[in-house]
Order: sequence, then C-alpha cells, then structure tokens
Amino acid sequence: MVKALTRCSPAAQSRQQQATLACHAAPQPRPQRQHPKPLLPPPTAAAALRRPGSLRRRCCAAAAVNGSAAAGETVGVVIVDHGSRKAESNDTLFEFAALYRRVTGRPLVEVAHMELAEPTIEQAVARCVAAGASRVIVAPYFLSRGRHVQHDIPDLVAAAAAAHPGVECVIAEPIGIDSLMAQLIENRVAAAEAAAAGRAEAAAAAATAAAQ
Repeated sequence: MVKALTRCSPAAQSRQQQATLACHAAPQPRPQRQHPKPLLPPPTAAAALRRPGSLRRRCCAAAAVNGSAAAGETVGVVIVDHGSRKAESNDTLFEFAALYRRVTGRPLVEVAHMELAEPTIEQAVARCVAAGASRVIVAPYFLSRGRHVQHDIPDLVAAAAAAHPGVECVIAEPIGIDSLMAQLIENRVAAAEAAAAGRAEAAAAAATAAAQ
C-alpha cells in the first residue's frame, strides 16, 4: 500500500525557513550585573538639621525648654531675621527682642541677622555662650519654611555650634501658620476697617456741613 506524500507549497516552505532563521538569529538576553550600592558619607551637622522632620523635632525640644531646664542651666535665645542694608529695618528686630524679653521674662535674648548686617548668627551664639548659656535656641523671625529656614540658617547655626562643642544649638520652627497669627491679622484688618469707616463718616459730615 502506497502512502500519499503531502508536500508543502513553495510559499509555506519559505515561511518555515524564515521562522527557523529568525529563531537562530534572535539575540539571547545577557544576564544583568548587580552593581553594589555606593556607601554614602555620614551627614554633616548642617545636613542633619536639614533632614525632613528634623526641624520639627528640634522645635518640640525648644518648646519643652521653658520650665524644664535643669537647675542652674542657662538657656539663650537668638532671634534671627533676614537682615537689611537699612539700619532702621534692622532696628525693628531689636525692638521686637526687647518686647519678647519683657513678655516672656527670658533674661538672655540676643538678635542676629542672617546676612547683610551684624550681629551675625555666629556672633549672637557666641554672646549667649559668653553669658553662660549651655543651650541656645535659634528662633527664625520668618513667616514660612523657605530656603533660608531649611538650608541657610541651619548651615550658619552648624558653623556657629562648631566653635562651641559643649553647647547645644537648637533651631525652632518659624512663625508659620498659627491661630495667633490669624488673630493678629484680624486685629490689623479690624483697625484698618475702623479707620476707613471713621474717614468716611468725617467726609460725609464735612459734605453735609458744606451743603448747609
């Protein structure tokens, strides 16, 4: 009995040959090398101050200082603003520091300008240390946590602290969003509103008098 032979058409044979060649020619994936992770250097003091959450933790520590300082321990406060080339602008910080000293009763309060004028942060910290401070709280007189609060001030505080190894320097949070600030703004708005109403009444009264 003769078996029937089935033959593929020339087109089918060509497709099979192309598939075979493509299979052999396909590049094989190379195993990926595992590169060891680089070792990072330990953070500097300024970098530690800039780590996320570090400023908030240090602020909590600063808030706990009042009333919890060890007996005989002197705590200094340095209030830092941006600084200006205009003397009258810088004098405003001295006026606020005097008010802060009267309101809080803290005996050791210094002022510092971040740049453009003296006293600098380094000078203010040195004055606190010279007065016997073993801990210095640096309070930024800034509204928000911008670049100056997150980078520039921590760098300057770290440099100042390096000159006094036995003294702890802590950075408080800036003024920020606070209900006290909201009330202060409302006081200013109410005062402006009352002044505007007074001027309007005075103008109306003057117009009535002129018409008579």
